[in-house]
This record gives sequence, structure tokens and C-alpha cells, in this order.
Amino acid sequence: MNPASRRKSTSTVGVTGRKDATRMKIEQMEKDRQERRKTMMQRKEARKKEQIKNIEAGNPGDVDFIGLVDQWRHDQAKKTRQTEEKNLFSSTGSNICIAVRKRPTSEKERGKFDHDSVSCFQNKVWIHSAKLKVDGITKYLTHNSFQLDHAFGEDSTTEQIYLATTLPLVDHVVNSQGRATVFCYGQTGSGKTYTMNGIQHILAYDLYGQLAGIDEEFEITVAFFELYAGNVLDLLHGRHRCKLLEDGKGEINITGLREVSAATPETFLDLIEEGHRHRTTQKTEANDTSSRSHAICQIFLRDYNGNLKGKLGLVDLAGSERGSDTKQHNTQRRSESADINTSLLALKECIRALGQKSTHVPFRGSKLTLILKDCFSPDSKTTMVATVSPGASAADHSLNTLRYADRIKEQRITISNKLEKEGTESASISIPSQERLYRIAAAAGQDSSVIQTNYSVEKMLDEGFDEMGNEFGNVSSEEATQESDENLTRKASGQEEEDELRRTVQAVFELEEALLNQHMSNIQANAEMLTQEGKLLQAVQAAGLSEDDMDSYAIQLAEFLDQKEALIYKLQSKLLDFQDELAKEQDLAQHVRLTQY
Repeated sequence: MNPASRRKSTSTVGVTGRKDATRMKIEQMEKDRQERRKTMMQRKEARKKEQIKNIEAGNPGDVDFIGLVDQWRHDQAKKTRQTEEKNLFSSTGSNICIAVRKRPTSEKERGKFDHDSVSCFQNKVWIHSAKLKVDGITKYLTHNSFQLDHAFGEDSTTEQIYLATTLPLVDHVVNSQGRATVFCYGQTGSGKTYTMNGIQHILAYDLYGQLAGIDEEFEITVAFFELYAGNVLDLLHGRHRCKLLEDGKGEINITGLREVSAATPETFLDLIEEGHRHRTTQKTEANDTSSRSHAICQIFLRDYNGNLKGKLGLVDLAGSERGSDTKQHNTQRRSESADINTSLLALKECIRALGQKSTHVPFRGSKLTLILKDCFSPDSKTTMVATVSPGASAADHSLNTLRYADRIKEQRITISNKLEKEGTESASISIPSQERLYRIAAAAGQDSSVIQTNYSVEKMLDEGFDEMGNEFGNVSSEEATQESDENLTRKASGQEEEDELRRTVQAVFELEEALLNQHMSNIQANAEMLTQEGKLLQAVQAAGLSEDDMDSYAIQLAEFLDQKEALIYKLQSKLLDFQDELAKEQDLAQHVRLTQY
């Protein structure tokens, strides 16, 4: 073979080898493509099955986010599996107890494919927020956690909540002849009234049972009224309007309010039912039957000379709402919402001052706190049950509710070594008798073995209460700031500055909401414009474009730019307003601290 033929043969072999390598790469790419398609189809099928499974389990919604939440709960459950069993009867060492209750998912939420975004473990509650990364595809969760005295999930029963929140208050009223109050607070539609009704039903039998076991005889009288639009209406007297007066001794009297004797639990429950029938409810953006008033049931223990020996208040607060929830309301509904939110803010400050043992309790901040003035005395006890909805669409509402409860808990005074040095005995732990547990279970309409199984007194005694006695001490949320407005109502001096600070804090909350809403509106508007711009650009790039078409393109593009500029200006304006008000709030808070100290 001559050299030319040899080179030609070698070249042919090299080309053939390259073609074979290229063919193999193409075949491998096709194989990989088929594998990816197969994997994608499997994922779609698994996603579809998971979606059906979630719907059957009553938790519809985004499959990916639900999976992320389930995985987080699984990991969290493994972390807490070895921890102590929750103790409902431990002593708080404080006169303030804060609990949260998560209600089950409703049919309305299931219909909107609103997935569960709230988790409760031990004394902690988490709000899970679904987020998208900047690529717009990758999904992830953020978690906001709050640690309170008790956290009850959707599987918790009303008697469990009663044992933890109300039973110690009944003992305080009966045994110590003290005063106590139970509040239910939360977003409208989150289950406040349902929880309060259950507490009232169990209380009827528990209270009378406890009084039957003591030597002294008492008469129980009940007053049930509502605070609606600044008016006090007697719900047991045909909604008779009462007057709120203060005598020379500083005592608050409600003239025209009737106290009705309740000799038996059945009579007590009949009075409660009558009061609920006359309570004011209205349809709102957030709830079709929202309670638009603060319902206050006061239970008096009097001797046969009429002297007050104990008092227990059950307060079902009106549903809290944000400004965005009132956008479709008429003037009256908006006025109601503003009055409700103002009274809730004043109530928070009073409870915080009580927990901090402050020398000044700002009970004049609203008619609600003025009526409950005697409940804010240093020897009184208070429980707040915050209720939250599980749906992801209500996550911001739930965060606001928990922040409200958490701010009450800031800087709370607990049993410490200082008290021991002063010779103060630690708070005694009241362990319910088996007879009492049976009575409570019967009142709740449940088999008493449920309480015995879950909360065995003997088992808790074996575990030892000493190790769990400080369950409620020194708690704060992970989001709680080091410096907040806890000194807002420390002393009577500087009342004008305190009022101004209170108004400024409310303004900060409103501006914060406005800023977040504007930011969300900008994102939605930009997304819509991006779609329209894509169509416009696609049309311009088409063949056969005329000069008139280019003129139309330029005009529409200029309109898009003007809209974007207006959106940026609005958002920037909201941001500047928020920053200015926030700086003002910080300056006022610092000034109030200086004047008080």
C-alpha cells in the first residue's frame, strides 16, 4: 500500500471513530432524556397521589408546602420525643398565665385549599410561612416560634384547656376568696367563643362542686353584659343600657346592671345561654358571625350578708381585625373595629403592668379596662387563651395574635431566689382529686378515663413536681426584641407622653401593614406587567412590522415605564412614612423611660 492510500485509510478510520463517539453521545443524551421524563412522570404521579391523600386527610393545598411542613413536624417530633410529658397542673409562680389554642381546619378552609400552617409542641407554637426563592421556583419555609405557658393543638380537648387555664383560678377564688379573670382573644373566626362556651359549661359543675366541699356557705350571683360601641348592655335584662360611674373612692360601678342568683349549675348555664342569645354579632370580611362586642360574665361569691367573698370574670373578647379586613365595611362596622382594637391595646398594657407588678396600671385607657379595674389588683390572677386559625391564609393574623400574647409575657416576674430570701413561700400546687377529675370529664361530656389516661395524678406525683414547677418561668419568643415598649405604663407621671406613645405605637402597626400591603401590590402589578410586556415584545419581533406598529410599541412601553415609576414612588412613600413614625416611636419610648426613672 502506497503512502497516499495509507493516509486515506487512516483518515477514514479516524472519521468513523469520531462519528461513533458522537453517535454514542447522542444515544446517551437521548437515554438521559428518557430517564428524566420517566422520573418527571413518576414525580407527577406521586404528587397527584399525595394531593389525593392530603384531601382525604382534610388538609388540601400546595403539596410541596404541605410536604415541607410534614417533614418539619416529623423532625421536631423526634427532637421532643424524649422530653417530659406535658404537665397541666404545675404552678406558674406568677399571676399571669398565657395559653394558645389552635382550632381544627374548617370546611371553608378546605374548600379554598388552605393548608395547615400552625404547629404546637409542648409549650411552643410555630407559624410556618410558605416562601419562594428569587428564581420563582424553589419553595421553602420560614418559621416564627413563640413560647408560652401552654400550647394546645387541634387534638386538644376543652377539659384539658380548662385544667390548665381555669382550674387554678377557681381554686384561687374559692379557697383564697380572691379575684380572677379568664380572657379569650384572637382573630375573628378562630374559635374564641367556642372555647369560652366550653369553659363556662365545665366551670358550672366544677365551681358548685368545689363550694359543696367547704364549710362556709356562699351565694352565687351572675351578671352578664356586653360592651358594644362604648355602651354597656345588660344581656340578662333585655339589653338594658347601663351607666358606668366612678364614686369618690375610685370604685367603678355599673348602675342598672342586674345580678341574678344561680343556685344550681343548671340555672347558671341557663343564664349563660340567655346572655349569648342577646349578644351582638355581625357579618364581616373574616367571619360571617363575628362577635362585635366584648362579652363579660362576672360570677360573684357572696356570703348571706351580701359581702363579696370572691369574683371570677369570663371575658369573650370581640374578634380582632386588621385594617384590610374592614375595607368593605360601612362606617359603623369600621368604627366598631377601631373601638375594638383600641380596647384590646389598652387591655394588653393593663395585663402587662399587672404581670410586672407595676405601680401604675393604665385601666383608664378604655371602657373595657375601666370595667375590669378590680381584676388588675396585685393579688388577682389572670389567664389569657389566645386562639389561632390553622390556615396559611390566616398566618399573618395568627402572628399578630401571638405577638399580642407574647408582649404581655415580656419581663414577667416569676418565683426567684429573691423571694425565697425574703421568706416568701413558693406557689402551692393544687392537684385535682380523682372525684374532681371525674366531675370535669362528665361536664365536658367525655369518658373520665381520658383524663386519667392522659393526665394521671399519680404518674405526675412520681415524676415529681419540683422539677416542673418553673415551667412558665422566664419565657420569651424568639422574635421578641430586647428593647420594647414594656415601660409604656410604669408610673402615673408623664401620662400625656404615655398616651402619645400609645397612639404612635398604633400608628406604627398601621403603617407597617400599609407598607407590606403596598409591597405585595407592587409585586402583583409587576408580574402582570411582565406578562403584558412579553406579549408586546413578541409582537414587535414578528416579521413584517410597520412603522405605525413601532410607534404603538413605543407608546405602550412608555406607559409601562410610567406605571412602574408610580408603583416605586408609592412604595417608597410608604417606606418613608413607616421609618419616620418608627423613629418617632423610639424617641418617645426613650423619653418616657427617662421621665419615669
